[in-house]
Amino acid sequence: MSRLELLVTSLMLAVAATVAAAQPSSQIDTSDWKTYRSEAMGFEVKYPNSWHVRQARGTIESVTVNQTPQVGKANLGLQFIVQRMINPKGLSIRQWWNEQMQGKTPPASHQFIDSTIGGRPAIRREYVGSLGRSFDFFISLGKTDIFTIAISQPSSQKELDQTYEAVLATVKFIK
Repeated sequence: MSRLELLVTSLMLAVAATVAAAQPSSQIDTSDWKTYRSEAMGFEVKYPNSWHVRQARGTIESVTVNQTPQVGKANLGLQFIVQRMINPKGLSIRQWWNEQMQGKTPPASHQFIDSTIGGRPAIRREYVGSLGRSFDFFISLGKTDIFTIAISQPSSQKELDQTYEAVLATVKFIK
């Protein structure tokens, strides 16, 4: 095998390992969880039975799925957001993201990882801010809309919480 072939093979394996590591995988049984479905927002997701769903009122299409806050415990929850007509050129999610980032220098603490949610390509952004460690996923929804999943957890917790992983693994797009 030539040096070039070896280099290409090594790069392909590294990319495959990175993408595989970015895939949500869960050991939590979700078979008896509740299901939230929104035809208007174009998705469904399963969530633990003790969690609640709250739809936002106003100009933004948003749904929050979270557990009841408990004293002394981090409150787990996710927000699902649809931004309509934010991708008027109908770009792929990677092309759209690159266009959004053009001319900007993200803080060194931000990480951007290609991922998959509900069988669709996604951009996963991770960073630590004043509210803790954030994980945001950006997915194309239709030709011009962007679907975002926003998650926050304590900054001391470096890996995405297993419950979040399990919820993400159940996301399905219905449009």
